Amino acid sequence: MHTAVYLVNATKLDDEIKSWLAFASQKVVEVHALAKALAGSKDEAFFSANATAQASRRSSPRVNNVEVQKAAAALKGSDHRRATNVSARLDAQQKKLNLPVLPTTTIGSFPQTVELRRVRREYKANKISKEEYVKAIKEEISKVVNLQEELDIDVLVHGEPERNDMVEYFEEQLSGFAFTVNGWVQSYGSRCVKPPIIYGDVSRPKAMTVFWSSMAQSMIALPMKGMLTGPVTIGDIDPHPHVQLQLQRYHPLHHRHGR
Repeated sequence: MHTAVYLVNATKLDDEIKSWLAFASQKVVEVHALAKALAGSKDEAFFSANATAQASRRSSPRVNNVEVQKAAAALKGSDHRRATNVSARLDAQQKKLNLPVLPTTTIGSFPQTVELRRVRREYKANKISKEEYVKAIKEEISKVVNLQEELDIDVLVHGEPERNDMVEYFEEQLSGFAFTVNGWVQSYGSRCVKPPIIYGDVSRPKAMTVFWSSMAQSMIALPMKGMLTGPVTIGDIDPHPHVQLQLQRYHPLHHRHGR
């Protein structure tokens, strides 16, 4: 219910990361091995293999990224606050956008249609080319932009048709994260999710939203709002303070504020 069941079903994980993990079935084996050891019948080979895996994880550069650790350690108190106050930002926004007293906008995400899900699924399965995928997403963005223009919306959004999930989409583009194909756990009620595995220091190798946001903005002169899940929301999946700092340091919002 609260942990993925079979590690053998995690077919997309590489062998190194898999050697560091224990899903529910592996945890049962480990508890049994501990019970036997306490009873005086220790499985030396089992514990030796476990120790080797732990040593591999501690020394792996995939886990310990020196540059990430330096950057996170260098964060100052001022890095947790914006350089300007709300009034100054509102003034700058108004000068740039010249919005009405009560501007209209939307939360950002438009309905995920059956066709959109099909396109993403086929692209992920290599059934369509990248060019075909980009063309399909661009057409959906164009529909969303045209609809908002017809409705006389003041600040537009691109609708997020390329995103499978508000958190997973970004996590897939961060280093230090791994994902399973069948690692389902219960979130609440009948809702199940595949939570990511944070196996090492977190960093952002490349821009995550620029391509689609730039494409959307090029379609219209009206202001186009950018949407991305913030580091606090992403960090809610992991309780470790150092991961929170790394997410903050490498999140695009951090760099948008001049840092």
